[in-house]
Amino acid sequence: MIVIGVDVHKHSLTAVAVGELGRSLAEHVGPVDGRIIDWARSLDAERLWALEDCRHVTRGLEQALLAAGERLVRVPPRLTAPQRRRGRTRGKSDVIDALAIARAALQEPDLSGPLVGEETLRELKLLVDHRDDLVDERRRAQQRLRWHLHALDPALHVPPGALDRTVWLERLARQLARREQTTQTRIARELVGRCRTLTRTILDLDRGLLADP
Repeated sequence: MIVIGVDVHKHSLTAVAVGELGRSLAEHVGPVDGRIIDWARSLDAERLWALEDCRHVTRGLEQALLAAGERLVRVPPRLTAPQRRRGRTRGKSDVIDALAIARAALQEPDLSGPLVGEETLRELKLLVDHRDDLVDERRRAQQRLRWHLHALDPALHVPPGALDRTVWLERLARQLARREQTTQTRIARELVGRCRTLTRTILDLDRGLLADP
């Protein structure tokens, strides 16, 4: 069996295949595409891929390998540093990194690869994080809006939480439209519109998240 360590960058990758004793057998440098799989299949029928756990860079290659029926594990970055130090070649290069990744995988047989349902969980987390960002953005817009509303009419009472509700935003939009269109009024109207748009998007995300199994 061989282990193929891969150092992945945005548009290119370097792979080093090693035997069971960690000796380098072959190298491959090229773009991040299916050619690396053809290269690996020409080496040995029994192989394990080792990718440094840097998923924002390696995700595309991981998906391609899994779709091709290949076995792979993720190597935590902390495990590759000692392997680099043990290498005879001084300095840092993609080949050294790929070799270190492969050797680390050889020494750590219990490393895990992508889990079933992991991509679904990732998509869910992206949506939740995006919703939280929008809520924060709306809160900042609401704070600015409250300041402008108070400056325009100190007697205007907007209850806590009212700016999360479409009915209140519509009411404020009508009131502001009837006022003299000063600079501050136009800014307040723009903020009302921004809060309304964000609220609709947040509600749509909430419905989508609740509908996900």
